[in-house]
Amino acid sequence: MSTGDAPDHKRYWIYATAAGLLVIFMLIGLFTFTEIRRSDQVDAKARQLHDSLVEAGLPAPDASVIANALGEDGGSACQNPDDPLIKARYQAAITNGAAGPGQRPVIAPNQSAQAVALTIQIYCPDRLSAYLDHLDTLKLDDTTN
Repeated sequence: MSTGDAPDHKRYWIYATAAGLLVIFMLIGLFTFTEIRRSDQVDAKARQLHDSLVEAGLPAPDASVIANALGEDGGSACQNPDDPLIKARYQAAITNGAAGPGQRPVIAPNQSAQAVALTIQIYCPDRLSAYLDHLDTLKLDDTTN
């Protein structure tokens, strides 16, 4: 008479598969947790930038937003300011917003340039002089918000 129990060799494979899956899920969780956790340096730089923006009288997002956007290395703000593509991005950002032949350069707000300069000063100070040199080629003034 059979009790319906699986033979011992089938139970072994079930337990081994379950244990293997458990180990795999634990490793995935560990690596995911490590990637999500930010370093203290990221938070410190974000707080420093937030405080610098507020001190300069500029609008400042929450420090956690800055940390998520700029990370540890400053993100796109710290790319080579002498690169023609980066210069083109800055110049495209200060146009009237039209497309095609209607697109015209405008006088850029000083506040935007000052915020980027503070960001570069904190995250990648070695690139600040190149950025400031590029600012000399742009027409900046106090504009309406």
